[in-house]
Amino acid sequence: MSFSATDYRLADATALAQAIRAGALTPQAAVDHAFDAIERCNPQLNAVILTMRAQADEQLRQLPADAPLRGVPVLLKDDCPSYAGAAMSYGSRAALGNVSATDHTLVRRYQQAGMVIVGKTNLPEFSANVATAPSLHGRTLNPWSAAHNVGGSSGGSAAAVAARMVPLAYGNDGAGSIRIPAACTGLFGLRPSRGRVACGPVSSENWGGLVSHHVLTRSVRDSALMLDLSDALEPGSLYAAPAKAEDFSQALLRPPGRLRIGVLQEAGPGQALDSCILQGLQDSRRLLQELGHVTEEAQWNFSHSDLAAAFSRIIAAYTALEVDDLVRSTGRPATAEFFEPVNLGLAEQGRRLGAVELLAARNTCNSIARRLGEMFGRYDLLLCPVMPTLPQGLQALDVRQPDAQHFMQEFMDATVFTRPANAAGVPAMSVPLWQSASGLPLGMQFIAPYGAESRLLQLAAQLEQALPWDQRLPPVHA
Repeated sequence: MSFSATDYRLADATALAQAIRAGALTPQAAVDHAFDAIERCNPQLNAVILTMRAQADEQLRQLPADAPLRGVPVLLKDDCPSYAGAAMSYGSRAALGNVSATDHTLVRRYQQAGMVIVGKTNLPEFSANVATAPSLHGRTLNPWSAAHNVGGSSGGSAAAVAARMVPLAYGNDGAGSIRIPAACTGLFGLRPSRGRVACGPVSSENWGGLVSHHVLTRSVRDSALMLDLSDALEPGSLYAAPAKAEDFSQALLRPPGRLRIGVLQEAGPGQALDSCILQGLQDSRRLLQELGHVTEEAQWNFSHSDLAAAFSRIIAAYTALEVDDLVRSTGRPATAEFFEPVNLGLAEQGRRLGAVELLAARNTCNSIARRLGEMFGRYDLLLCPVMPTLPQGLQALDVRQPDAQHFMQEFMDATVFTRPANAAGVPAMSVPLWQSASGLPLGMQFIAPYGAESRLLQLAAQLEQALPWDQRLPPVHA
């Protein structure tokens, strides 16, 4: 039985693994399909910035015999998940030529699950943007529209999965960097609870605990399975999410029950929702009611402005740390020849921050975590947009501008609905429910209490059955 390029394009990771176990496809053939798809699509999209054929061949020779995703190809974003012996740039010209010395814990877990890492995806410098257009590797284009932002910071991963180069790819999320590119490209994107997924051995607290690690997928079941495979306590971790009562994949077999869902549409000061985003929110509420859930208008119980100010300080401090680390390790100066001008401006702000100001920012996030937690005393989940707008134009969020303050205002406007979950460390997901009249994807966000990924995934599976979004193909695909 042959397994064609069309079969590969239509299969999620779970289906690929099933085909390999059934003998319809070999791991080598699955990986060859991935490289062929990258070769066909990537020149149009610039999503993959490094292919790893030699490393893939070595992994194929050492595949675990009974691994659940044996032979399934996956891509890594070119920052946190280091692969020993492979180049890793963090999206920065200063890091060009850097080679990782160690394997990230997630890389080891992916390989133990039988997955084959076939390359690295594009990202903004230090993942500090929700657009993907670094000076080092150039802009990643959206498979749905070359005139619109692909999102970020996991934009390369999102474009590669949406275009069917691979069924899933690693992403991380410090202010929406899984959920925003998922919304921009019609994918399912789950940001897990703080401490759910390993982030070591080198880093322990990216952006002061704001960042979570997971994957971008086309199907809910792939996301659940990957969470099962990567959810395990890690020695030395500063955080540990509540232990799951059962496998997330098993939880998908049951409906979520009747949920009480608070619906939020208030954005930041002076911000308004695009009419199509508001319509998508109303349509989502109607769909939830048809599925038997109770929806109720809700209000945020904290200040968006206070949270934006806290995030600005934390991001500035960590940008200074990253710039200074690369200057020390590479000997390259902190100039616009090697770093994005916006990040140089943010780094300068970060260096001027006092310890008390940084601690106050952390306390603001902790306070908002408590306030958000109070909302879950009334609601099982919260529903709101992922972004207040559709995917933005290519001119937005330009890291080459010298005005870091203007950039940061754009960044905060774009992440107004996503960053509360990061501050609180709670799980949240972008679900690709709708499309605009022009065909652009439109994602809706659901936020759950700490440790309640199963509740999100059960609802997502119910929504996926009602609106099978994987049948929608972007104009650019393998």
